[in-house]
Amino acid sequence: MCAVDETFKELFARGYRARSERQPTESRAAFIEAVRKAAIEGDRVSLAEALCGLAQAERDIGNLPAASHHYENAAILYRQLELRERLAYAIRHEADVLREMDKRVEAEPLYLEAEEIYRRLGESATLDLANTLRGLALLNEASGKAERSKALWQEARELYAKCKVDAGVAEANEKLTR
Repeated sequence: MCAVDETFKELFARGYRARSERQPTESRAAFIEAVRKAAIEGDRVSLAEALCGLAQAERDIGNLPAASHHYENAAILYRQLELRERLAYAIRHEADVLREMDKRVEAEPLYLEAEEIYRRLGESATLDLANTLRGLALLNEASGKAERSKALWQEARELYAKCKVDAGVAEANEKLTR
């Protein structure tokens, strides 16, 4: 239960702590309260952050339509606030959820927009770009676009190697040997 004087930051921390402890319903409850608090206070940046947290919690419990909805609403706020890096984060995760729901047509433009933003951000977004290319490669693979998927996996592998993300390199290698 939420303490009456719990701050947004405390709610946010509680939501992510519960998530890391694999307590999705507790995480969801904390993020719902964080969304409520940010909305009441009119803090749009915090509201967008809380919506992303809530989307993650919904995804953790398997409620993909709700997760997609929350990421979409966070993206609207980030777009209005002109927070490009946070926008890319929200739309890339929304694209992942849509891909998991087999909504490839809806996911693709979100991946492409996130890719464009991350490429513009440069070196600071290398891992985010790799993760975006991974999602786009999986999407192309599921759509039967093997050559496009292969090219995306090759670039993602290079970026994962640059970031020293061994699991990403291993996954890309496995996909490229098929």
